[in-house]
Amino acid sequence: MSGCGFGTTETNPKMPKMANNILKLFYQNVRGLRTKTQTFNNNLAASNYDIVAITETGLNSSMHDGELIPPGFNVLRCDRMDGRKQGGVLLAVRSRFQLARLPADNVDTALFELVCATVNSRNNNCLFLCCVVYIPPKCDAEQYMHLFRILENICIKYEKVVVIGDFNMPSATLEVNSYFEYMSAFCGFQQVNEIVNINNCKLDLLLTTLLPGDIKVHLADESLVSVDVQHPPLMVTLCFSGHFGGSSSSQTSFDSSQHNDNHSMWNFKKANLCQLYHDLQLMNWDLIYDTQSSNLALNYFYDIVNNCINLCVPRKNASKSYKNKRTYPEWYTSDIIKDIRTKWRHHKLFKITSSLSDYETFSRYRSIVKRKISAAYQEYQHKLQINFKDDPRSFWTFVRTKQMRRNKPKITKDNLVITEEESAECFARYFHSVYSKKRPALDTHAAERAARGGCAGADSARVHIDYLTRRDLCTAFQRLKPKYSVGPDGIPPFVVKDCSSVFLKPLLHIFNLCLSEGRYPDCWKITRVIPVPKGGKGSDIEGYRPVAVLSAFAKIFESILQKRIYSQVGQTFSEAQHGFRVARGTGSNLLSFMSYVTPAVDAGGQVDVAYFDFRKAFDTVNNDILLAKLSKIGFTPHLLKFFASYLGDRRQFVEYAGRRSKPYYTYSGVSQGSNLGPLEFLIMVNDLPEVVRSARCLLFADDLKVFLQVEDSVGCARLQQDLDQVVQWSRDNELYFNVAKCCVMTYTRARSSICYQYQIDGAIMPRVSNVRDLGVHMVTELTFRKHVTDLCSKSFRHLGFILRQGHDFKNIAVLKILYNALVRSHLETCAIIWNPHEDKYIKMLEKIQNKFTRFLYLKLYGIYPFFPLMYPSLFVLGTVGYNTLEVRRDVALVKYIARVLRGLVHHPEVLEMLGLRVPDGYVGARRRPTLLEVPRARTNLLKYAPISRAIRIINSVPEHDLFHNLPRFIEAVQRHIEYHRIE
Repeated sequence: MSGCGFGTTETNPKMPKMANNILKLFYQNVRGLRTKTQTFNNNLAASNYDIVAITETGLNSSMHDGELIPPGFNVLRCDRMDGRKQGGVLLAVRSRFQLARLPADNVDTALFELVCATVNSRNNNCLFLCCVVYIPPKCDAEQYMHLFRILENICIKYEKVVVIGDFNMPSATLEVNSYFEYMSAFCGFQQVNEIVNINNCKLDLLLTTLLPGDIKVHLADESLVSVDVQHPPLMVTLCFSGHFGGSSSSQTSFDSSQHNDNHSMWNFKKANLCQLYHDLQLMNWDLIYDTQSSNLALNYFYDIVNNCINLCVPRKNASKSYKNKRTYPEWYTSDIIKDIRTKWRHHKLFKITSSLSDYETFSRYRSIVKRKISAAYQEYQHKLQINFKDDPRSFWTFVRTKQMRRNKPKITKDNLVITEEESAECFARYFHSVYSKKRPALDTHAAERAARGGCAGADSARVHIDYLTRRDLCTAFQRLKPKYSVGPDGIPPFVVKDCSSVFLKPLLHIFNLCLSEGRYPDCWKITRVIPVPKGGKGSDIEGYRPVAVLSAFAKIFESILQKRIYSQVGQTFSEAQHGFRVARGTGSNLLSFMSYVTPAVDAGGQVDVAYFDFRKAFDTVNNDILLAKLSKIGFTPHLLKFFASYLGDRRQFVEYAGRRSKPYYTYSGVSQGSNLGPLEFLIMVNDLPEVVRSARCLLFADDLKVFLQVEDSVGCARLQQDLDQVVQWSRDNELYFNVAKCCVMTYTRARSSICYQYQIDGAIMPRVSNVRDLGVHMVTELTFRKHVTDLCSKSFRHLGFILRQGHDFKNIAVLKILYNALVRSHLETCAIIWNPHEDKYIKMLEKIQNKFTRFLYLKLYGIYPFFPLMYPSLFVLGTVGYNTLEVRRDVALVKYIARVLRGLVHHPEVLEMLGLRVPDGYVGARRRPTLLEVPRARTNLLKYAPISRAIRIINSVPEHDLFHNLPRFIEAVQRHIEYHRIE
């Protein structure tokens, strides 16, 4: 019987039937996947293969795993990165197995692609080593020898090995073939693939150390993409002794049985929400109103809410949702899944009987499944688009799924994979190690004395919160996002928001009880922590950062407190601080920096900048010192007592893969995941700029830079003195720097510069020539060419994703939203800082948007406006409703400067550079001076600096009052820029 157009050839005797220990490995040379991603995805999801090995993928780093691989698989890739077409290999396994990649020497520089990984069972036992190889035809002998040596070094260490791929041996030299035979003998390989292609050649080889009875190779009955006649797809059956499943038998070095059992949680996906909301409305809260203890009232509150939830919401085992089970894409219907299983049954029957009628039945169901999957996917995309306004979450979930990595790494310890229970405990120990081991005293009287130089008193206290109002609570409910993660109490925010009218009165009573008692509830001091990878090796615990999640009710309380406190202390914050403040951000921070550095460098001077990196700043804040600073900034003794309770005895636990660690105390740091944490940190570092005397400093939360224009060694010494003061401040406040990550950089365009060896803590600060400052790539010459080039490269990758996924989209508005979110948002981040003036870089940026707008034009009118018809880019932009990125950058810059002039944004460094030109008397319109004084520039650096450019644009707009109607003025600026390019 034939399959995929080739004759069937069985190369091994039939294997005995065995249960739970047979793996199906599928292999195919696909000759490029870039245009076949959805077909490959759909067919793989409908297949019953355990392992999939693919060669000549033709992929690069811009292609996400989620575009190719459906849910339920782990995948490893080796893409060709040198620009040559095709090439690349891929290895994917079902999620009930794990892939552990093995390093291969110098593969990145070789002309071949190779993935070597151990396939591990659920209980972390290594089943076998699998290697997928692709080496191009007519490669020189050196490349073959390099590949063979790598395989020798890796495969000799494992007993069970499978090496599969396209070796292109017919085009290899005699020397290569001779060494291939030597390598096979050295490693104990047997070449077991005897299936030939249309030219009677074997390009695809399967080398293995398994016994002949444990491996069977035959032609695959169905392929994942269209078949290349030079590379028939292979179906490999592997037989192993024992079972793949089972629980782990590894022993842990600690006892977690008492705290890490499988905890249950509410399954709100199966909840009767209508009944729940009805029951909550009928509840009697009088017991809470009669209680004058905040902790007791909160316990009554949770008893009532939890009882209602228990009656209407079933429970589930938290760890079961993380177990490996077969998953299907979102768009698969029950009929499709049923037909897939029917197809498998008929395929199994055909393999037993080899009957033509059974094969025809299997083939018919195969066609039915493919047709239904394609139709279901189109229908799913259509619903996502038409329901975007009502259900945007489903659309963005679809987008994130397509961008996901499909290989979830296992956590390792001492190079051994550990269980989920051990992982949760290891994360807890690692995160806990950052915090102080000493319990803070949190003595309010001592804090008041420390704040007032040893004399206690409340004369200057002015920050107070006596009680909260219904309006405060209603505003907080409105700001609560219903899609927040579920906190430690297990109650999702959407339930809290939906029942806000029911919870308002009892919560208001509890909140005011807390304030009157000066006590924060104990159950709201516990935080759920989720480890999130920072990038790099996902198996290393140190490569993760903690993301803290609070209870929804605690977030509401803290958001009210934060708003009330910020309104009273916001005016006391240093002008150098740009983080967590209204109308400030990375852009305002860098604009302040540029307003100082640009004129100095333009005049031929030199500015030395020291970049500081705090060591776990938010986690190491000394709470006793913080309490003293709260007192110093004006907190009343009663509010100080409340915050002492808020900071004391806070706890966390780590949740990983449905497993919970032991709770641990955090005796230092600001509260993570809260609204009050950032505010507390701002108060903690608010006096840092005061120690900088000669130089200037800027802060964005914990990002600090100190800078000064230096003309000689005396200026350098002054900067060093300020650096010493900053280091002394860090010692006094017990917020220490990570000296290894601190650096100094000189900004100048002079031929020679002063190289002074700055020091912190007795260590010389390393001098660098480029640095990434708040997301912007800064270089010594103060140009942004490197930043623009990197930004364009990243944006093109995102645009490629949009064009691939939006190929079948018909809703233009959804496509625009996708582009604005994934591409234009990156192109306009801090654009007022790095806005280029050279045509080369302006066109480089415009090219990205022009490619997208031409795609939109094709969607709208069915004609691609580039070939054969060369439509002007501005015409296409206007037709689809877009403006050039250059105009948008200039308008954003002018809008910000205009808001500073109008007093809507407080930015004194920028306002200082804006000189108003006011005539002494009446002057005619023709002789009337421009509104703002243009800075005199020696070079293009200052001429095209952000503020100078904004001034020229504002001055060029005729007869419009900036101070009367700001929106109308911005519209006039945009119209003017569109028709007049400002130099």
